[in-house]
Amino acid sequence: MRHIFIVNPAAGKTRKAIDIIPAVEAYFQEHGGEYAIRETTAAGDATRIAREECEKGGAVRIYACGGDGTLTETAAGIPARSSAELAVVPCGSANDYIRSFGTEADFFDLPSLIEGTASPVDGIRCGNYLSVNICAMGMDALVAWKMVRYKHWPLVSGPMAYKLAVLDVLCHRIGCKLRVVMDTPDGEVTREGDFLFSLAASGQYYGGGYHAAPLSKPNDGLLDFVLVRKVGRLKILGLLKKYRAGQHLGLDICEHLLGTRMRVFCDKPTPVTADGECFSDTAITFELVENAFNFVIPKHLVKVPATV
Repeated sequence: MRHIFIVNPAAGKTRKAIDIIPAVEAYFQEHGGEYAIRETTAAGDATRIAREECEKGGAVRIYACGGDGTLTETAAGIPARSSAELAVVPCGSANDYIRSFGTEADFFDLPSLIEGTASPVDGIRCGNYLSVNICAMGMDALVAWKMVRYKHWPLVSGPMAYKLAVLDVLCHRIGCKLRVVMDTPDGEVTREGDFLFSLAASGQYYGGGYHAAPLSKPNDGLLDFVLVRKVGRLKILGLLKKYRAGQHLGLDICEHLLGTRMRVFCDKPTPVTADGECFSDTAITFELVENAFNFVIPKHLVKVPATV
């Protein structure tokens, strides 16, 4: 198998991505194997490199060495349901996707990651994007949109950038009228009204550690849908505290369903986010792509089947 490390030197606020290069080289010098280290220099490079490596054919494992943005770009270059394996070395300021499986330390253990096992995980088709984590329409998407600006400020971490973006959004009109149609195991379910946002999730975390979909399982063949109805500004800060901790699903303003497709309609262009990629539209579809990627779990996290 070829091991391709796509390194984003600009990830996070430190040299973490660059600093892993000697460790990668040392591992393969000791254990052997085919590997390559490819550094990105511009937006879209990770997608291009991943696509080129997949087109070469043969067994390949592609490591996204950066933050969630690097993961998103890398995944975009891997065709859905291909045999290529996707791995993450968390070098960003948030590293949200891997929280569904373990800690940053777990995935930063290079020997364990390189010797790990790939398992299928689901994705979400959102327009031209294939998301691996969470897609949303409404206030949360607007926060993600504004977060891009704040996370480039000096000394501002991913979680802090999210908080600044929330404060920015709260200074303007909040909430939007949505019509949400969901395909669930029990049939089609429709909700209409004033919402803060609606989201579809394969992973559990986004926004720098917000536990948006605490019951989501990345490989269960279903998406988790979370709808949050509009509340006043005075209640939002309390809601965000519960939202971050994953304690919001029991609130009367929240609704949680499982399904395979969510269609969201709005009477005016409204922000949409797909793993941090943001745009605006009046209608969007979030649809399950079962077994979209082969995601690598570090060796020490892989559960060994019990023997009888």
